[in-house]
Amino acid sequence: MLKLTKLKNTQWMGNGMGTATAEWAVKGHEHIQLRQVGYAWMAFDTRQELHTRLARAYTRRELLEILFTKLETA
Repeated sequence: MLKLTKLKNTQWMGNGMGTATAEWAVKGHEHIQLRQVGYAWMAFDTRQELHTRLARAYTRRELLEILFTKLETA
């Protein structure tokens, strides 16, 4: 299974602005970052200037399983 490292904590942006979610990276593949966007979790490849979305799931655990199979076959 994949391990994660936390890049950025959740931040309170102030009244009326809400919060910014925490950002995670896959250990050993730091260019793959995970973020919660709305109700979904998304994985992005940050090697390119425009971050490419690699996968999407409703839970972080499901997203890690999808990424594990993608990295295993690559």
